Amino acid sequence: MKKFLLLNLALIVSSSLTAQVLETDTYSSYTVGNIGTSTTGTVAGQGGMYPYTGAVTDYQIVSGTGGHGNYLQVTTGNTATATASRYVFKDGLDVAWNTRTAGNNIIKGVADIYTGTSTGVHSSGVAIYGEDADGNSVGIVGIRYNSSTKTINGLAYLTDGLTGNFYNITGLTTSTFPANTWISVGYSYDTITGQITYVINNGTPLVLNVNGYSTPAGFIPNEFDVYSSPGTGNNATTTFGIDNYRVLASNTSAILAIDETTVAKNEGISIYPNPVVDYLTIKSDKKVNKVEVFDMSGRNVNAELNGEKVNVTDLSSGNYIINIETKEGKTSKKFIKK
Repeated sequence: MKKFLLLNLALIVSSSLTAQVLETDTYSSYTVGNIGTSTTGTVAGQGGMYPYTGAVTDYQIVSGTGGHGNYLQVTTGNTATATASRYVFKDGLDVAWNTRTAGNNIIKGVADIYTGTSTGVHSSGVAIYGEDADGNSVGIVGIRYNSSTKTINGLAYLTDGLTGNFYNITGLTTSTFPANTWISVGYSYDTITGQITYVINNGTPLVLNVNGYSTPAGFIPNEFDVYSSPGTGNNATTTFGIDNYRVLASNTSAILAIDETTVAKNEGISIYPNPVVDYLTIKSDKKVNKVEVFDMSGRNVNAELNGEKVNVTDLSSGNYIINIETKEGKTSKKFIKK
């Protein structure tokens, strides 16, 4: 999909406060087994996730380890070619982004990455994709585990004045992480300034600064990806896992890998069933004051809230975003109408 190059980087410090949830998943309500029935990238699986490349058995919901419940496990290919890559994505992030609270112009992501079998030469993790001002698809920001070096690497769209690519960023940390280890990671991108920040295991937030390159502003997110790509010399499969991911919008520049104030307050919100036929139920430990439902074009569609239930009977089949507002702020979640 994207071109990856290796760079070293210089890092400086930043700090953090609050955020608004755009998308989140813990996989706790998923059924153990295949995430979907197709790897064409066109058929939605559990929770609206789209597997792409490989076999359906390469994308599994498995029972937890290391204190985790269910999580998403991905098995990569055993070659150094593109066929060894694995992708699971959710689209519609632009709809949630476009309905964010005014002033929350920084995209943030947090996730737990499981290093799994940690064999072969693969870089595996999470990323945010989007569009530039001309409507071209670009990788914006992300963070991954390298199974060969056992290190955490960043992802960033960088330009050198002539070209721009989604680069693999080395040098985030000298620490290594062995097989079968959970790591908390975070990343952010300021759509106004272009600043990119990373954090690993709740350590000091690190701001990307690469001599001779810039991180352009203005990219708009539209897709969350879990994926792995092979490196030169790869000749083995590996497994890796993702759990407790969140994509956020904020007006502050830094991140906490495990959580943020507004996220913690809205963590008790969930929706079911998903996919849904007639009534979507909202489970929340806070009173729900308002809901708004948007289709994938960003159009606000009619959906009535009655207590804890939202009537979606009259909606056409497809993917939707629901904004759930409590006194603590807004949470956005994606659902599928059958």
